[in-house]
Formats: sequence, C-alpha cells, structure tokens
Amino acid sequence: MPEFARSITVAQMFGDKGKALSLELLCGAEYLNREIIKPSLNRPGLALDGHLENFRADVIQIMGRGEYAFCAKLPYKKLKANLKKMFKSGPIPCVIVTAGMKVLAGIKQACKEEKLPLFTTALDTATLVAELIAYLDDCISPRTHVHGVLVKVSGLGVLIRGDAGIGKSECALELIKRGHILVADDVVEIQRRRGQMLIGSCPAMLKHYMEVRGLGILDVELLFGVGAAMDSTPIEMEVNLVAPNGVIDRLGIEQQKNSILGVEVNSLTIPVTPGRNLAVLIEVAALNQRLKGQGISSAKEFNKRLLDKMKGNKQAQ
Repeated sequence: MPEFARSITVAQMFGDKGKALSLELLCGAEYLNREIIKPSLNRPGLALDGHLENFRADVIQIMGRGEYAFCAKLPYKKLKANLKKMFKSGPIPCVIVTAGMKVLAGIKQACKEEKLPLFTTALDTATLVAELIAYLDDCISPRTHVHGVLVKVSGLGVLIRGDAGIGKSECALELIKRGHILVADDVVEIQRRRGQMLIGSCPAMLKHYMEVRGLGILDVELLFGVGAAMDSTPIEMEVNLVAPNGVIDRLGIEQQKNSILGVEVNSLTIPVTPGRNLAVLIEVAALNQRLKGQGISSAKEFNKRLLDKMKGNKQAQ
C-alpha cells in the first residue's frame, strides 16, 4: 500500500488562503517557493531567546501577542541576532505575525537577511492557527489508494475489501437498497488526518458511480436519490470478503486489526458462500462494532458465562 508524500509551497498556501486569513506579505516575495512539508505550526517561545534545543524549525512560525511582547523588550541588535540564529536552524517555510500588530524592524530585517517570507494578519492567533492547520491537514496529510468499496453503514464508515469478482460492488448495491450510503466504489482514496483518523473519499471522476458486473456503470444518485451517496466519511471498520478455504474465527472474541497508513482499523473476515446475504451480515457487523465501541462484546460475555458454568460444574463435582 503506497503512501504518497505531499507538500505545498508557501506561494500555494498564500494563493489558496491569503484572502480568507487576511494575510499580507511584508517581504520575501521572491522566496515563496519554500516548501511546507508538515501540517503543523509552531510558536517559537524560548527560541526567541536563543534556546533552540526543542525548536521545531521545519514548520511555519507563528508570532502572537506573547512572542511579540517579548521581542519588543529586546534591543534591536539582540532581537535580530536571536532571530537570525533561530532562522538558520532549519528549513522554516515562513513567519506570520498575528493580531494586526505592527511588525518590529528587527523581525523584518532578520527575515530579509535570511530570505524568509514574512506575513502579517489581522486575525488573532487562535483563529489563524485553527484555520491554517485545517487547511494544511487537508493538503499535506499522508494518503493512499486501495481497491475496495466504502459504504456508510448504520453511521459507520465500512471499507469492504476482497479479491476481484468476489462481490464487493453487489454487496454495496444491496446495502444502498437497504438505505445505507455509498462513498466510493472500486477505488477508495484514504487520508490520515490529525488524531489518528482515516478519512475515505472517492476520486472526483468516480463520484456517485459504481460498476456492477453484468449491469455496467450505474449512477447511484440518479437511481436512488442524492441521499444515497456522500463525498467522504471516517473509516471505522474493515470487512474482508474471502473464499471459504481457510480457518475462520467463529466466536469473534479476538478483535482483528489492520494497519492503514499507520492507523489500526478494526477488521472482520467474512467467507463468501452461496446463499449468504452479505449485505445483512455487514449491516449486523456494523451494529455489533458500535456495541463494541460502547464496551459491550457479545462474544466475550458468552465466553465468560461458559467459563463460569464450567467452573461451577467442576466445583459441584
């Protein structure tokens, strides 16, 4: 499962969000090709006084009221020297001064000498950070593509996987008929977001379309209504459809897991045999997973009762 490395330039960020974030470029227009490789921001703190031991030098630097107040107390030469030392410590993409504060001469000069884009914004720090992190998270977070079908079943995003021709799309079609929602068929784009969350979506060309053997290409929105398809959903469960040629867990005491982009997802294996209604099984599996999320495991409760019964019989003997 390949992971696609992503990055954007400061120029792209400025073009996409400059107006929404009230960003004004003060200097460094010729250096806007600097790369942003992490969906994070940093407030320098102690680095402004020369302490760089834990300084994060590979992300956008945000100077809010606290940082500004400290910088304002330093002599011009001391401030510029500290900032130049900080800027030399790594590939900083750019610097943003928030809350509409007038940029100190030492900050501007240090950015010019170290060839760093410098922005100012009228937004307060909290608002800027929230908006900018959401944007960077969407642009830069790792993503991959997997072969399968993604359906929203009883409020849970269920990724259905299996070999070609095993019946993934037919199963999804039956789930849609039962009132559940299609997200993606055949190709599922998965993105890892903050908080170890996986978001599944459909490539633009394939949205609300599915391919069913014998029927061809179907437009789910036209057939079942606009409520039958959605753009994206968190992936909370994986179902693997397999041919019945191996040992299958019949009790379900141990929760299977599968790692996608470094995030573990609850996984379930269902053997495909004639006469089994896979859509109903997946529907019930999703409901059962919701119960497990609430700390209720039918399999473990049954196992506990069985062990208690056996223990009681042994003591009676």
